[in-house]
Amino acid sequence: MRRIRSSIIMRTLSIFSLLLIGWMSALAALVQPALASTGGAATPISPAGVDAAAPAIAMTRQGSIHIVWEQNGGLWYRNWRNETWSAPAEIVAEGENPALASDPYGEIVYLAWEQEFGGNYEIFARKWNSVSGWSAPHNVSSNNGGSSSPALATSLDGKVHLVWADTTPGASTIYHAISADGESWPLALPIANARGGAPTAAFAPGGVLHIVWQHRASFADNLRIWTARYAGSAWSAPKVITDGSQQAYAPDMAGNGGRVALVWQEGDRARLALLNGAAWQVDVSQTGSGPSAAINGDGVAEWAWETGSGLARQFGRAGWTTPQTWGSPGGKELDLASHNGRVGIVWVENQDGVDRVFYNSDPLATMMQPLVMTH
Repeated sequence: MRRIRSSIIMRTLSIFSLLLIGWMSALAALVQPALASTGGAATPISPAGVDAAAPAIAMTRQGSIHIVWEQNGGLWYRNWRNETWSAPAEIVAEGENPALASDPYGEIVYLAWEQEFGGNYEIFARKWNSVSGWSAPHNVSSNNGGSSSPALATSLDGKVHLVWADTTPGASTIYHAISADGESWPLALPIANARGGAPTAAFAPGGVLHIVWQHRASFADNLRIWTARYAGSAWSAPKVITDGSQQAYAPDMAGNGGRVALVWQEGDRARLALLNGAAWQVDVSQTGSGPSAAINGDGVAEWAWETGSGLARQFGRAGWTTPQTWGSPGGKELDLASHNGRVGIVWVENQDGVDRVFYNSDPLATMMQPLVMTH
């Protein structure tokens, strides 16, 4: 009897163990993120045989993908709609440094870029919609200074916010303009005491616009990362984020799903900070450069950066997955965007001696359990 009971107990335990393993596997499949198709084929966006640079990406709520890049001195464009890619097309004859943002509700995309006009660089903008295509370009900066580095952010009330660096006041200063429709732009104004360049912008919960930029107090000082916020009527006083012990520059920001993430380059590290109330808290740091970030509608953040062996990315909510690498060494100029449960990534990679723009995407789970905590 003991032998029979023992056998029954062992079989019961074995069955229970198998059920437990199966249940745990199913749970893991539910809560762990669906990892990127990094091993899948990346989509070449720019034509073969022609150098391309500075890609920007936007993704609409309806699921379309929009990519703009520099090529032959102008700006070129493709979109993915109705399960197909459009042909590459030139949309700006002379322009550089494009920035894209999508409307929070409609099938609308906004584009800003810098362009030499009348002897100095100006910031131009135009809008795309699914009915009429691209609107006419509008000179938003229209001043005597050098205008550069545009960045866009759209608010939940449908307004379009555009920031850039401008030398009109005598030193590079961050300017801000607001449009109700992305086509008509009232007079832009400088942000008080916001000296510097390379701004980026994103909305936090409550409709507060946050901007971040780089600035050095003197040539003897390192570049530092600065921030200010706009609650709809006035800008807060600028605050510095980094301590100045190393060069800190090239910020990028993303806001969605009740979260805001900021990334930048500091020394030989790519850093990511999350907005906690009105303060930025550094959450993760990796060896690398040129980071970019996006957040999906469920608050799952993804960021990517350049490494010596290729490009790397990781994502998370309460913690961070193990970094994944893809692409060949020399991949550069990343930009990320999100819609619904996906994040789209564009970058530049050399193919047969020519720099081309490529695209790939990640499905991010709505629930996730971090695999590895990294700081």
